[in-house]
Amino acid sequence: MFLFSNTPSQGTASQGAAQGTGRAASGNPVIDAIRQGAEKTGAAFDYLLSTAQRESSLNPSAKAGTSSATGLFQFIEQTWLGVMKQDGPSLGLGSYADAITARSSGGYTVSDPAARQAILDLRRDPEVASAMAGALTRRNADALSDALGREPNRADLYAAHLLGVRGALTLIRAAEGAPGRSAAADLPEAAAGNRGLFYDRTGRARSASELYAVLGTSPGVPSATATLTAQAAAPTAYAPEAGSGLRSLFQTDARRGPVSDSVAKLWGSRGSGAAAPSYFPRSSDGPVVASAAPAPSPGAPAGIQDTLRDTIQDPNQVPIQDPAATGVPLPPARPREFGGRTRAAVTPSSIQS
Repeated sequence: MFLFSNTPSQGTASQGAAQGTGRAASGNPVIDAIRQGAEKTGAAFDYLLSTAQRESSLNPSAKAGTSSATGLFQFIEQTWLGVMKQDGPSLGLGSYADAITARSSGGYTVSDPAARQAILDLRRDPEVASAMAGALTRRNADALSDALGREPNRADLYAAHLLGVRGALTLIRAAEGAPGRSAAADLPEAAAGNRGLFYDRTGRARSASELYAVLGTSPGVPSATATLTAQAAAPTAYAPEAGSGLRSLFQTDARRGPVSDSVAKLWGSRGSGAAAPSYFPRSSDGPVVASAAPAPSPGAPAGIQDTLRDTIQDPNQVPIQDPAATGVPLPPARPREFGGRTRAAVTPSSIQS
């Protein structure tokens, strides 16, 4: 994916709408504004679109509840004033840029309160906000490229949009050098304002590598790494026991042991060396008899998937098992009113014959 075109175009945010972009309009003015901003600055349209989706759900009037972040791309006040001062003149917004003063101590200020508010209100203008986001993306890309010695990817750019270039470099280097380290430990202020990113749903702090993977995921299209991370972080009621297989189906949070004496006998027989009988038919042909469950493959959950799959494929079969063999009663026969085959009475003598 090319994150930038070779030559960004110039002009004001409003001129792009009047001149057209050479592409058919999407019918959504916000998406069209993002495309115009991408073409003005040379930033990739799909990157800007996904960033706006993540930041504001494409709502130009979005306002964060924990900071001054506002608009499609959730610019905070100081970042917006800085980008406007630096890139406003090339985007036809020179009058606004001239009203902004860079302080010697750092940061930006506007002496006229009314002018300051007017400049900040432009964050809600989709065309202006998109052009400014494209300009910021290009600046971040240049700084990251110089520091990393490579072209920045989507995760790098979004980290810089969210954390600033310095914060992004801190995260990127931690993900490379200490991937298991908590990202919040290195970026505590950013973590306090973005708990949904730095912590999972259980409140566990994400590692630097996990956060980096999340930042590189496009909205609605989870990457394989992010999906595996989410699955690994999913809470469980209790730790699974080795070789438990179907055992968790027969116990609850309130009772860690078996739910009945019959189930206890089944559990006890697992360690006796004898093959445990299977209560699920393996074939629809010929007589149905109990069979020993196959040994699970390494990493597989005790054959539960194969067992359930076979049951679904032939739901009308009822397995036959000699009660004397395990001391466990047979499953009940299928009720006649539901149709299908019913289980004939079976005795130990009939099985032996």
